[in-house]
Amino acid sequence: MTMSDEDRQIEILLVHKNIIGWLIAELEKQGIEAKRTTNNSPKGDILIVDKEDAARVRKIIRNLNEKING
Repeated sequence: MTMSDEDRQIEILLVHKNIIGWLIAELEKQGIEAKRTTNNSPKGDILIVDKEDAARVRKIIRNLNEKING
């Protein structure tokens, strides 16, 4: 069965939503407070509460990207 355009968009958004939630949970395990942004923030999907954690977050995301994508 072929997915409709709407079903495909919903699937993509659900995957995105779940990945963001998972990443926030992973950051919190490492002591980094993070929250979801709202209103389609042009600054991204995750708010890092403490600016001093930004470099650690970038490193964590880079390492995850390498692990997942090789």
